[in-house]
Parts: sequence; C-alpha cells; structure tokens
Amino acid sequence: MNNIELKTIANDGKARVNEVSVNGKSFQTPLFMPVATRGALKSLPFNYLKSTEIILANTYHLYLRPGLDVIKEFNGLHNFINWNKVILTDSGGFQGWSIPNKFNDEGIEFKNIYDGSKFFMDPILSMDIQQSLNSDIAMILDSLIDINKEYEQQVQAIDTTKRWAQTAREYHSNSNQSLFGIVQGGKHKELREKSALDMLSLDFNGYAIGGLAIGETPKERKDIVSFTVEMLPVDKLRYVMGLGDIEGMLELIELGIDIFDCVWPARLARHGKIINKGKFFNLKNSQYKKDSEPLVADCNCYVCVNYSKAYLRHLLANESTSAWFYLTLHNIIQTENILTEVKKSILNSEFNKYKETILNG
Repeated sequence: MNNIELKTIANDGKARVNEVSVNGKSFQTPLFMPVATRGALKSLPFNYLKSTEIILANTYHLYLRPGLDVIKEFNGLHNFINWNKVILTDSGGFQGWSIPNKFNDEGIEFKNIYDGSKFFMDPILSMDIQQSLNSDIAMILDSLIDINKEYEQQVQAIDTTKRWAQTAREYHSNSNQSLFGIVQGGKHKELREKSALDMLSLDFNGYAIGGLAIGETPKERKDIVSFTVEMLPVDKLRYVMGLGDIEGMLELIELGIDIFDCVWPARLARHGKIINKGKFFNLKNSQYKKDSEPLVADCNCYVCVNYSKAYLRHLLANESTSAWFYLTLHNIIQTENILTEVKKSILNSEFNKYKETILNG
C-alpha cells in the first residue's frame, strides 16, 4: 500500500504544487480528474486526452458491467481500457447516496440499475472489486448521506464510515494500490474533526473530504474544507470529491486542496455549455449562429484551433453526437489548462492575482 510519493515544491499561502509519483507514473497537483464512470468518457476517446494524468472510474458500475470476470481476463482496468496512466477508483459510496438502496451497519443493499435486481456491497466487496480493477488509488467504502440530515444521522454516518474504513484498511492487500480514507460529518465541525481523526488513526495513503457538492452552498463548502484541511497531513494528497467547476476548485485550491473530480465539464458540453475561464456560455444561443470565432479566443485545444462557434452550434443542433465530442474535448482541456496556469501562478507566488483574473476577468 506504499506506492505513492509526494513532494511539495511550492507554496503560495496554503495553495501548493506537489510532485507526485504513483507506481512510477508522475504528475503535479493541483489536478482535475475526468470521470470515466464505466471505463470511458462519454463521447471522447482517451487518445485525445494527451495532457490528462489521472482518470476516475466507478466501482459500482464496473462491477455490474462488464463484471469482474471480464476485467480479470485483462489483469485489471488499465489493460481493459488501454490507459497506461493513473486510475483512481471510487468505492460505491456515492451510489449509496444517489441510487435507491438500504443501509445497515454491514454495508449497502443496492438496486442494480440495469436489471432491477438487488445486491449487497460491504467494505470487503468494495475492496475486492477495486483490487481486481487494480487501480493505482482506491477509496474506502463510506457512508454518504445528505448534508442536511439530522445531527444524529451524521453521527451514525461517521461511525459507520470509521468501522468500514477499519475493515477496508485491514483487508486491503494490493501492494501496487494506494488506499485513501474519506472524512464525513456534514456541516458540523466537531463531527468533521472526529471523522478526520478516525481516518488519521488508520494511516491512509491520502485523504478525501467527502459529503460535499451535494447541495451545500459555496460558503458552507468553503467553511467545511477550511476547517477540515487543517487536520490533514501536509505530506499526503488532499482530495475533495465530486467538485469540478472552475470557481469551486480555485476557492479550495486556495485552502490547500490538491485533487478534484467531477462529471461537470462533460455534462456541460452535452448541454451546449462552453467553459471560458471561470465562466461558461450557452452555444445554443442564436447570437452564435454566424460567429466565425473559436469557442475561446486564446484556447489552444484542437477544437478552438480548427472550428468556429457557428459550425459547432450547427453540429449541436443537427449532429449532436459529433458536437458532444468536440465540446467535451474543449471543456476538459480548458479545465486542465486553467489548472496548469494555477500551478504556474503558485510557483510564481501569484495565485491570488491569477484567481481574481480568472473569476473576474
């Protein structure tokens, strides 16, 4: 479980740049992970993601389809999807919140979204799946509940997460796979502190702050992260799960968060919404019908170099599957380019200036 190395090479306030090595694969943070739920990004082949260093794949979905028997034939997910960079797998905890299910002390009874059948996932099965997927980074199964649930339910969720984390930590045996703990606790600082101490006591390879981007306000999120991140060790990665909008990431990078994931850039693209710095615009608007300019003037992605807003708007209206490819590619590259510039700004001690330029420019 000791396959990850981290070295902080620059700080600007609490914002930081890390050099990270996982199984001999290197990357720098802050970093955004595109979500390849079933081992693929919707409408976008991996070979277009030349600058992407990590993708996130989903334990719940891959367990159901294609199933572990298929993945094992390929000795893991890397070979199955032909991706030789870093893969992080989430644990199924998010699906425990988002899909009809029943929780108990031992695990989660899930509904199979494909055929309606039921199956039970506990921390052992979640680890078995992720170890078979042979991802570089695995996540513990956690108890994720609505952030506005009653205090007593939040207490139960962090206690359950602690038990499941202990089980996962003791069971996990893949020496080529890092294992990350997850801090829960809703909006309650004392519960966030207790959950963080629970995770730290188990000495994971990295730590995620979970239970966010599920309905809280940006201020509430920032307050939770500001408090929680101070308890997490500086020599390990800090991950906020499920967040990927530019403003949201910049606010948390300022607090010392390193990595993020979200379907947001790809989902925006499928609705015709184009990321431009810290904002986005709707390409469906009629003002772009004859616009000969690229999506974003100074973007060097393949789409902006080669195509106009007018053409891409035409595809969106008449050839949507083609449009989704182009727009998803732009949105992911635009997101990655901004985080590349974030790293440069931290190295030059200009993060706050850059942040203001992106959000207010």
